[in-house]
Amino acid sequence: MPLVIITIIITFAILIIWTYHSLGNIETSKKIIYIIIQLLIIFIATYITYAISKGQVVYQDKEISQHIQNALLPIFTGINGLFIMPYLSRGIEALYQENIKINQLFTRAILCIVILIALLIFECGYMTTTQQGILKIMAGEG
Repeated sequence: MPLVIITIIITFAILIIWTYHSLGNIETSKKIIYIIIQLLIIFIATYITYAISKGQVVYQDKEISQHIQNALLPIFTGINGLFIMPYLSRGIEALYQENIKINQLFTRAILCIVILIALLIFECGYMTTTQQGILKIMAGEG
């Protein structure tokens, strides 16, 4: 478990620093708000994907289910964020600098949503397989 925690910390550190940098000259307080909003949206989408994938897995114990959820959600939220947040943040910065118009940012946001949906569709199956694999390892079958 320590390796999982270290991986989560490193992933989120990279994600936050990269996104913060991508927001450019925007005020720090606004950068923090943009980062939190983006993280919440990605977390919610990842949670929904996890909930769908969990429906295909049989847990004998609710505590085990909770531990696996606590490990998988941050990992996949961080990974999904790496695909979406820096790109979208560069668009927010370009809008802030008046280099693009709102409709161009909207187009970028739609592209990010499409990419996120594609990632989540792929991840749904992967999360199911991962949960089943973890349960097999815990049962001594793996």
